[in-house]
This record gives sequence, structure tokens and C-alpha cells, in this order.
Amino acid sequence: MRITGLRLHNFRCYSQVMLTPPEGVTVLVGENGAGKTNLLEAVHLCCLGRSHRTSFDKEMIAQGQETTAVQLTVERNDGKHEVGVRLFENARKKKVIYVNGKTAHKAGELMGHATCVIFSPEDLSLVKEGPQVRRRFLDMLLSQQQRSYFYALQTYMSVLKQRNALLKSGDMRQMPAWDEQLALAAAPVVRLRREACISLNEWARNHYFYIGGKEEEVFALKYQSALSQADDPAEKMLQGLHAARDEDIRRQYTTFGPHRDDIDLSLCGMPMKAFASQGQMRTAALSMKLAAFDLLEKSQGEAPLLLLDDVLSELDPERRRRLISRIAHAQALLTCTDPGDFIGAKPACVLHVEKGKITG
Repeated sequence: MRITGLRLHNFRCYSQVMLTPPEGVTVLVGENGAGKTNLLEAVHLCCLGRSHRTSFDKEMIAQGQETTAVQLTVERNDGKHEVGVRLFENARKKKVIYVNGKTAHKAGELMGHATCVIFSPEDLSLVKEGPQVRRRFLDMLLSQQQRSYFYALQTYMSVLKQRNALLKSGDMRQMPAWDEQLALAAAPVVRLRREACISLNEWARNHYFYIGGKEEEVFALKYQSALSQADDPAEKMLQGLHAARDEDIRRQYTTFGPHRDDIDLSLCGMPMKAFASQGQMRTAALSMKLAAFDLLEKSQGEAPLLLLDDVLSELDPERRRRLISRIAHAQALLTCTDPGDFIGAKPACVLHVEKGKITG
């Protein structure tokens, strides 16, 4: 997969930009705040319909403007794919998504046309923070891998919202019906997460060993769910909802189900969050992202786009070399503040970014 055009209009610090990066690695060099990360964010927005930095779409609109638009064109094995997103300052106007020149009726229609994996200094949160961060990592990855997962997750979250509203209302007469719907909606989410984590564990373990270079350090990633071992997740989910109903009524929200899932991370059998060093956590996070890259590459038959946001400066020269060797065959956009950071990356193109302006 290769970007053949990236167009921004009133996006953050950019009024108008058209970028056509070559194959291989494009390095974006500039001071902090120059606008380098904004370009990566624009690509991410077109791949997933959301930013990797903020939950508030209007933050991506340039100051003083009412709307922003981003368009991404990629060349894939099956031909050209063109996707775009328009956002509005006015909260009453909904986000508009375009796919191959037509307005998409559902957000899920965007998924899979252009896929990406982003590496950033914030990736440490995958190890350090709570289950929500790891669930989001898995959900975004699987939504790109297969559109059916995106729709399955949407269905589950919609039914969950209805069940929680019923718990708050105190009227339990419809609860059995909502329990059945939630149990059925949970099954495909659990199955796809479980299957993905088996593959991610194998790839991430190998990447950790390669990047870290220490044979005695064994990294493991395991799907953690009350339904992870269930032959019939729907039946197990229904049993769990029944068992937790009194607690749910007391708390007024659903306490059982895949919305509580996590990914267990360990090093040599010990929990990473409690026992790993900063360097080990960083290597684990990189390994997880590389495993995500592998999953997308294997499932779609071509490498996804790679977005590396100031991550090389966090690595020593040897880890930097090892990381670059793993991703050398993909098209990548790489940001840094110091040209010395990309030594060994063998860039096809180096661009300088300053105050929303890009020069060669």
C-alpha cells in the first residue's frame, strides 16, 4: 500500500497542503509544534475516521475556520482507493465520510480502504495505563482488519447502552430480552478478539526478542476475558449476566461482558506494569505495534502505512536499527526534531516542516 496523495484543507496549522510522498521512508524534520504530527494525524483520520490524539473532532479544525477536509489516495494491489473526511465546527453538523468519490452512509464503510499503524511516544500507555487503552488498541486494529468487527462492536456497544439505560430506569420487565440481545452481540466480538490475540502474542514475542536482543526476556500477550475460554461465548455471556444481575441493579450499569476485557502483558511470567523497566515497557509497546503491523499485512496481503511520530529519538542506536530493519519494506512517514535521529533509516525523501509549511 502506498500513499499517492494527501490533501489537507484548514487542518490544524495547515491552510492548504498537497503531499505526494515517494515509496519508502519520508522523514519530516522540524521543531516541536511545527506541524509534523498533524500530517500523521490526517492520515490516521482517513484510515480510521478519528484522531489518535484527541476525542474532539473540532480540535482538528484550523483556528477561526468552520470546517476542515482531508483526502487520502492510496495505491493498493487491487487498484486506487480514495477516502476523505470533512469535519465541522458546528456540533449540529455530522462528520462526513467519502469513499471513492461517494458519500458513505455508515462510518464502517471507511474501514479497510487505507490501513495504518502509528508509533508514538504515547505508546507506553499500552503497558502503563488501564484496560481501556489496550481494548482501544485491539478494537482499532480489528476494525481495520475486517469491517465486520467494526459493525459487531458497534452493535454490542449500542445494546449495552440500552441495557444500562434500563438498569438506571429500575424497570426490569424487559431485562431478559436485552440480556439475550447482549449475549448474542458479544459472541463475534469475543471470538475475533481471541483469535487476534493468539497471533499477536506469537509475533510480539518474536519482535520483543529481536528488538531487545535478550534471549532470557520472554514477552507474552494474552487475551483476558471472562469469556475467553468459552466454547459458546453467547451462552456463557447470558449465564454471566444472570449471575451479575443483582450487582448490576445496585450499580446501575453492566458489570459483566467484553466491555471489561483486557490484554494481559507479562515479561518472564511477571506482570509488566508492576515489574518492567521503562526500557522494557517501551520495547513491549513497540513489539505490540509491530505485531499489529504483521496482522494487517498478513490479512490484506500487503503492508499497511506506517506512521512513526518521534519514536526513534527514544531508542538507542541498536534498537533503532533493529526497528527500522523490521519495517523497511513498507511506506512510512517518520517525524523527528533532529536529523541525527533518522540515521540508519535510509530515507527516500527528507522534508522540512516549519509553521505549517513544508519544503524539500
